[in-house]
Amino acid sequence: MRNLTMKKSRFAAIAVAASLVTMSVVAIAPAAYASSSCAAQQSGALIVEVCSGKTSDGANYEYRTNTENFNGTVYLWSHGYRYAVNLPAGVVGATPYIVDMSAEVGPAPDVIESLLAAGYAVAGSSFATQGWTVGSAVKTNVELIGILKSEIPDTKGVIAWGASMGGFITQALAERFPKLIKSAAPICTAAGNVSSELTYAGDLLWGLKTFFDPSITVSGYADGPAGVGQAAQNLGKVAAVLRHISGTLTETDISKTWPATSPMPATIKAIPARSALTLVGLMAGVPTQSQHIDGSSFPGTETGFALALAPAIAIAQNAGYAAGLGIFATLDLERRVGGAFYDNTATDYAKRIADERASFNVALSGNDATNGLLSILSSPYGKRIAASDQGLNGLKAQLAHKGKALVPTITMTGTADMITPAGNSQWLVNKNLKNTKKFLPLWVVTADKWTKFLPTGSPDTSSTAWPSGTGHCQFSYDQTMTVAKLAAAAAKTGSVPSNASVEKTVAKVDGLLFDREFSMPLLKADQK
Repeated sequence: MRNLTMKKSRFAAIAVAASLVTMSVVAIAPAAYASSSCAAQQSGALIVEVCSGKTSDGANYEYRTNTENFNGTVYLWSHGYRYAVNLPAGVVGATPYIVDMSAEVGPAPDVIESLLAAGYAVAGSSFATQGWTVGSAVKTNVELIGILKSEIPDTKGVIAWGASMGGFITQALAERFPKLIKSAAPICTAAGNVSSELTYAGDLLWGLKTFFDPSITVSGYADGPAGVGQAAQNLGKVAAVLRHISGTLTETDISKTWPATSPMPATIKAIPARSALTLVGLMAGVPTQSQHIDGSSFPGTETGFALALAPAIAIAQNAGYAAGLGIFATLDLERRVGGAFYDNTATDYAKRIADERASFNVALSGNDATNGLLSILSSPYGKRIAASDQGLNGLKAQLAHKGKALVPTITMTGTADMITPAGNSQWLVNKNLKNTKKFLPLWVVTADKWTKFLPTGSPDTSSTAWPSGTGHCQFSYDQTMTVAKLAAAAAKTGSVPSNASVEKTVAKVDGLLFDREFSMPLLKADQK
């Protein structure tokens, strides 16, 4: 990007406006912030004004404005979960991860450029710290809204949106400060209370620990660097289990499908390990469609692959992502709340899979095998985990949603999202079944088929693309812009667009569904 000199009149406007912070902001963060530093920059075909600074809590923020064509509306973006600790190479990528404190103003460069070209401003921050910091993030956003209205005097309204944890922050902001924003769009969001999302990850890890490797840690991480190392090793153990099972799916000696670390008795090892993995995935709620597995395709003329092997392959692919976030989010939150919070002492896993065991009967190797695997979960092999009082109470005290949309709210989520499963958005849907003037649910659905096969009959897993509805927050430009445009329309009228209008709009966008009768299962912890 090419830096250009900013107009002197703009400097004067900022200097005058910098001290005008709204009362709602002062109530939360009375410390003064330094006025923004601004410069004109090239953004695609546009020259926009880019301003940056720090809020009173130290969060980096940035906003960008097309000063030649500003229409008065600012999109305020909240970014997703970022790891709160530095991680060495090989843990979550090929290079070391360094805590990211950069401001983020939108979901993707092409979306940001399109909004600017249309006359909108975009804004966002780093938040003061990383990890699960939703409470302080809401305060940062409130202060940033005050800064935006002070430094961009023509601001008429703010649209809040965000993805994943950023969706959680967006919904919380809309519930607590509805007068500060005109509409909200929490996408691929976590929702309700984060405990249900963490239970999803905890149940997955506990199942893997029970059947495949007793050294896997589910909760109770050590303090300081030792805990970070423990979490990193934990992720490696999970990956080793998933690699072994995925690599032995067609092994004729069933006992060899089980990792060497598995403590299971011979009677259980007579059941394919893929069936135990399928059970673990189902009881946690891991999607059975993934980046490379559609769940219905099969090589040749036999359906054995789709019925027997596909669920385990999809769960293995999705579980690596879900476990990774779950491990480091658990480490993070245990430190914040002061103790272990995962508790499955009263969980009925047989009830958890009651609806799925018939449809996945072949993948589970039949009723007798399913009953045998379930018996392990209530045996000494399946030692349950109890939370500490401090950890449990601390988690309950974390910021949570009531769920009702107080401002026009548009959600969008993929039906096979493996990190924030669609049950999160369904929870919000259920809270707003009669609130149709304020709430609009959109779904990014999967296609009928996308699995490809090698000449050997094995699925081709070489593609890096994310088919519609799969992956975490993997939305197309058109899908994301549709949400942005609908949120802008809702901001003008005070209610979401009519069903007929939305249906007409969505019909033009591949993979996007609007149907108020459509539903997805809630997270397992939220199911009654």
